[in-house]
Amino acid sequence: MMNQTPIDSTSKRQDTVETATYGSEFVAARVATEQIMDLRNTLRYLGVPVEERTYMFGDNNSVVTSSTLPHSVLKKRHQLLAYHRVREAIASRILRFHHIPGTENPADVLTKNLGHSVAWPLIKPFLFWAGDMGNANLE
Repeated sequence: MMNQTPIDSTSKRQDTVETATYGSEFVAARVATEQIMDLRNTLRYLGVPVEERTYMFGDNNSVVTSSTLPHSVLKKRHQLLAYHRVREAIASRILRFHHIPGTENPADVLTKNLGHSVAWPLIKPFLFWAGDMGNANLE
């Protein structure tokens, strides 16, 4: 999201097979970090001053916690590399990584089969803009 507008969405099969959610979430965090770095560089090339941190949200609390702590211990090499890539962006104050519960995560609308009562509050802010719409009733 940039200026409250979705600009990129990725749904791709991961290259490594994970037996646990922790590893796959860390790989996804690394991919998101690389996309953030790429977008920040693209904006700079276009002359946009990028001075503030970028916020990244994850729904796996253990991944968010271990990536924000500089003394985490990992055993698998690709998880270690993913950790260091995310940790480097956090330590250099480019990125802030926060936990968001799955029930409040708008990205889950694209990846999970959610009922209308759960999905509608998540997608409604993307569909309707309350700007120059006058007295339109969106309910």
